Amino acid sequence: AGEWRIDTPRGTVSSPIVILATDAYTDRLVEPLRRTLVAVPSWQVATAPIPEPARGSILPQGQSASDTWHLLRYFRLDASGRLILGSRGLFADMPTREGARHLHRAVREIYPQLAGVPFDYHWGGLVAMTRDHLPHLHELGPGLLAGVGYNGRGVAMATLMGRLLAQRALGASAAELGFPVTPVRPIPLHGLSRIGAHAAIQYLRLLDGLARARSRVARPRGAA
Repeated sequence: AGEWRIDTPRGTVSSPIVILATDAYTDRLVEPLRRTLVAVPSWQVATAPIPEPARGSILPQGQSASDTWHLLRYFRLDASGRLILGSRGLFADMPTREGARHLHRAVREIYPQLAGVPFDYHWGGLVAMTRDHLPHLHELGPGLLAGVGYNGRGVAMATLMGRLLAQRALGASAAELGFPVTPVRPIPLHGLSRIGAHAAIQYLRLLDGLARARSRVARPRGAA
């Protein structure tokens, strides 16, 4: 009594506490929770290790960087000297090499000196966006907890949420958490969210392309 039962292909598990940590991969198992999120693709590419002297000209202090376009692009060097760049992807199950070419172009636009460096890897997944662009901790029932909605900042936000969920599971009150436990509020017309997100990404990509074109036209002759 008072326990949740989880049926899996390999057996059944019972527990008084269940934590849902599915974020953008929340499916119809918990339909109201799924409808609080819009799953948006995020893709990354990685070059081959960059040889010197080009490597020394890129983020020489080991910084991570991002730009300020509508569709933000973020990039850094890894320990082997590969440049890793990510941005919003296309709405496809998995990124393909052909589908990732807009990220290849972005690398060479930012760093023209990498024109001859090949790309070794591409990968991607989904990030969960929320209506208020904030992560949420929900209690869907007694002992049924969920942390979702990291809006593309999951490395930091999901780490913090894991700690909060553990504290709540161990009996901490909402007041002791210092983080709100919010009710589930599905997004209106959620069934159209994928179409809307796809249209928004294409529109923002168009705006960025036009702005970059204007920047090239306005750049003085001889400017680097």
